[in-house]
Amino acid sequence: MPAFGINVAEQVSEYIKRLAPDSRKRLRQAVRLLQQEKGDIKALSGELNGYYRLRVRSHRVIFAYRGRKRPGPAEIDAIFCEHRSSVYEIFAAIAAQRLGV
Repeated sequence: MPAFGINVAEQVSEYIKRLAPDSRKRLRQAVRLLQQEKGDIKALSGELNGYYRLRVRSHRVIFAYRGRKRPGPAEIDAIFCEHRSSVYEIFAAIAAQRLGV
């Protein structure tokens, strides 16, 4: 199984730093394992089609694949991380704003 490069957004790093030590350790380990596509991964649908989520207990990391259809190594962009209660709504608003919708 090929390993992917991981690009972690500043929001993801900052969110993880604010967590309690146990949750912080768990999330960091999960992001590292994402390089081998290991973990509770699910493709998102609807307005978030093309993005994926990594579930780590009550936290979600939203990510996307980059480079699969062009030359060079494939990479994973860890874009956003938040508690499960609000992650999808907040990220959908951010994604819509980026697209100018």
